[in-house]
Amino acid sequence: MLRLLLDEHLMPALAAQLRSAIPGAEIESLHFWRAGRLLHQSDHRILHEAHAAGWTLLTFDLATIPSLLAEKAEMGEDHSGVILVSTKSFAQNDHGGLVRAIASLWPVWVGLIWKNRTEFLRRPGT
Repeated sequence: MLRLLLDEHLMPALAAQLRSAIPGAEIESLHFWRAGRLLHQSDHRILHEAHAAGWTLLTFDLATIPSLLAEKAEMGEDHSGVILVSTKSFAQNDHGGLVRAIASLWPVWVGLIWKNRTEFLRRPGT
């Protein structure tokens, strides 16, 4: 089952909007997940904690996350999946676009095995 963790650069309200759009989905903001104790922590620690709990990370961080994932792969470390979002496709404050895209892909995503999977979020129809 897909459990989606939104990184700290996404507004916490987006998690609530997604839960409303996708009933029954487990979607949480890093701002509230584990009482927010991972806010401002290293990406490595966030990925480690998310993997330990079985959460897939959704992030706009294309600067550091891809290289961290490559490093983890080289070291034989697993992660529970990452969904990358490009600012060329979505603005961070485009909640409507993000909700539509995630909700449209959810039926496919929920059936995937997310262990060590990396996907890019795309707009519906592309």
